[in-house]
Parts: sequence; C-alpha cells; structure tokens
Amino acid sequence: MAAVATQAFSFCKLSRSLRAKPTTPSKAAVFQTGGRKLETCGGGAARSRFVSPIRAMEASDAAKHANGAANQSMVDSAGGNCGGFSGKNTVEVATVGSSTNIAWHKCSVEKCDREEMLNQKGCVIWITGLSGSGKSTVACALSRALHARGKLSYILDGDNCRHGLNRDLSFKADDRSENIRRIGEVAKLFADAGVICIASLISPFRKERDACRDLLPKGDFIEVYMDVPLQVCETRDPKGLYKLARAGKIKDILNFHSWTLYMNSYQRSLKRISICYFLFVTGFTGVDDPYEPPLNSEIVLHQSEGICDSPAVLAEQVISYLERKGYLEA
Repeated sequence: MAAVATQAFSFCKLSRSLRAKPTTPSKAAVFQTGGRKLETCGGGAARSRFVSPIRAMEASDAAKHANGAANQSMVDSAGGNCGGFSGKNTVEVATVGSSTNIAWHKCSVEKCDREEMLNQKGCVIWITGLSGSGKSTVACALSRALHARGKLSYILDGDNCRHGLNRDLSFKADDRSENIRRIGEVAKLFADAGVICIASLISPFRKERDACRDLLPKGDFIEVYMDVPLQVCETRDPKGLYKLARAGKIKDILNFHSWTLYMNSYQRSLKRISICYFLFVTGFTGVDDPYEPPLNSEIVLHQSEGICDSPAVLAEQVISYLERKGYLEA
C-alpha cells in the first residue's frame, strides 16, 4: 500500500511539473497572414491555431457518418440488401460503337463539385496550326501562367501522346484521324475532372476538330489558331521536317490495292471486273498535304515575319479570354 501511495504521489508531482512547463517551441515567430494568426516553429511549416478545432469538428462529423453508415448497414442486411450490393436495381445497357452491353455509371460527385474544389471551370483549349507555328511552346507558356495563378492545367501534346497512348498509330490518314479522336476523348475526361486541358497538335482538318468540339458542352471547347505563315514555320523548322518534305522523303504510302467485284450483267451472266484502287499518298501538312484553317476559332494568335510576340504574351491573350468567360473561378 505504501508503495502504491509513493507511486501515486510521484505521478502527481510529475503531472504538475509537466503542466508548469508548457511546450513552447524554440525560436517561435508569430505573424499575421490572411486574417489568421500563425506560428512558425524553429523554421518549420506554419501551423494555424484553428487546426485543432477543425480536426475536432472533422472527427465528430466522421463519427456521425460512421454511426449512420453502420445503422444503415444493419437495416440493409436485415432487408437482404448487403450494403447496397443487392443486385436488385436493374441497369439499362446499350451498344456504343463496337462495345455491347455497357452502362454509364453515374457518381454523386460531379463536375461542378470538382470545379468548386479547384475554384476553376474545366475546359479544353485546342491549339491548332502548322508544324513550327509554336503550338507546343505557347501551350507550355500557358500552362506556366495558369500554374502561377494557382490553376490546374494539363497539356496533351501531339508528339507526347504518340510516345504512349497513340504509339500504335502511324501517320496514314486513318491513323491520324484516330490520333485526334483519342486525344479529343482524353481531353474531354480532363475537362470533366475540372482541369483546364491544353491540347496541342496540328489537327489539320476542320471536320476532325469539330468532332472533338462536339464532345464537350457548348463553350467548353476553345479553339486557338496559330496563324503563322508557312514560310515562317519553314524557316523555324525545329525538327527539320520541312527540309525532309521538300526533298520528298516524308511519304506514307499505303499498299497498292486490287479490288475484285462481281456484277450481274443485263444478260444475267456473272462478269468479273477487276478494279485497281488508286495509290494513296500522305505527305507533310503544309507542303504536299492540306491544312484547313479554322473559320470561327475563339482565339487567333497572329505572327508574321518581323512581328512575333513572345510565348508569354501570346499566353496572356488566352488567359484574358479565360478570365472574361469565367473559367478561372468556380
């Protein structure tokens, strides 16, 4: 008994000594920021005095949520619905393209919720233009400017996507169309996530760009046309592709096809007709392959010989558009 009392007395003394010496961090600097009083302890990260109350509130909410979920689980189990996985709800399936028996699963967290969290609106900025027009350079400058403003963006560069997502595609006409379609679909997902997606690729044909535009809600596809003369792009020629094209070394030739058809003649006899399909050649955009400039793009960035703004200045023009349209706030 005496031993227990001695231990209890020692414990009380220890408790009083601990209370008498508050754990004040050394070299604490107190400063005001954003209307809140913060402390920087020994060069460490700033901690808000409101963190503890907030954590307590979050813990309380979490406990309430857990209790509610547990009660609901008991009800579900009693009714044969195992935590919402009863399988009683029928799902309507559909066929999309070559995919059959698929259903769209809707989540309670939607685009507007993600946008509110990021304090911005998801959209696609589609930068199109000839090779060497500065698409990738402006895309990077734009991403940097958005990042400086605390806005989340991501670049889908044509060449970068061919390193992974589209590495199985060549530069034949059909593969180039598929390249654009895939990037359009991925850009749509980024925009739905609330991200400002910057797609940077030649995308020479209006039909394919318009198909990507149609994937998004009205206004969320922002086409940026790099209006740069061919001679300026050819003078830059960062990858040396114009030089190769002028030398006739960039050709993507499809196989020579021989098609055989059968027709029923007026004499009701079968007549075999061989039709030689033409030799299809895909060249280099701007040299021996066409580029269709946008007719109604949201933004046009002009450059010419002797008149060339810096990438940062061009990016600011896009930023101004986003600000006017309210994309930089939720």
